[in-house]
Amino acid sequence: MKKASTQSHFFESLRQELNRLVSELQLKKTLVSVSASALSPQDAIGSTKRKDFVLLQGKERLLQAEILGCKGQAFTSAQGDFDGTLEDVLAMPLNNDFQRAVSVASLNAVACHAGKVDNTIHCRDKGPELCALQVVDYFKKNFGQPRILMIGYQPALAEALNQAFNLVVLDLDPANIGKTKNGVQINDGAAGLAERLNACDVIFTTGSIICNNTIDTFYRSGKPLVFYGTTASGAAALQGIHRYCPEAYSGK
Repeated sequence: MKKASTQSHFFESLRQELNRLVSELQLKKTLVSVSASALSPQDAIGSTKRKDFVLLQGKERLLQAEILGCKGQAFTSAQGDFDGTLEDVLAMPLNNDFQRAVSVASLNAVACHAGKVDNTIHCRDKGPELCALQVVDYFKKNFGQPRILMIGYQPALAEALNQAFNLVVLDLDPANIGKTKNGVQINDGAAGLAERLNACDVIFTTGSIICNNTIDTFYRSGKPLVFYGTTASGAAALQGIHRYCPEAYSGK
């Protein structure tokens, strides 16, 4: 999961999809206000029973873009604001996590506006725990009894899956690596990745791998890919990839 030195092929295909949608909807030359601001934990996730979600730790934020009344989001460790047009977004260089997050959030908002996806807004309050209650049934229904490789530690989902499946969790946060939390061992995402990929049946991953430019390794692995969360809402819909996010809200 080390960051690639060049832009991923997957992300380039997403940029082409965004360009296609903008042209199809005749928005490229229209002055469309695009703003993206880092949401506070309270705004993003509300009041949850569990207090170990990454948003509540302040290590990542949800970047939100709004286009023609439709919202899209992207998890990122970067913070900042951007105001411009969709043409500006399409012309933006993709040299860092913030620029990629702005592009992803904008793509999600445009995909929502185009009717390609609806649930682009992170769930709040009881939503994350309700999501975890459904995840075991989702994997049993779609994949049987798979060996799951989880990319990005999400505590509620990981705890539920660990009780029902052979689960391996990878993360890049030094505060998590090597720890066992709620019975779940968290491994170094930058070590032995090829072996982990070979040993799994399905990859269950945060959409942050799009923003941090590590997506190609997983997308090209030949293993089924399931995104969780709102970051990958547009990418999953446009690329025909599984996404698990049953409690997310409509972005319209």
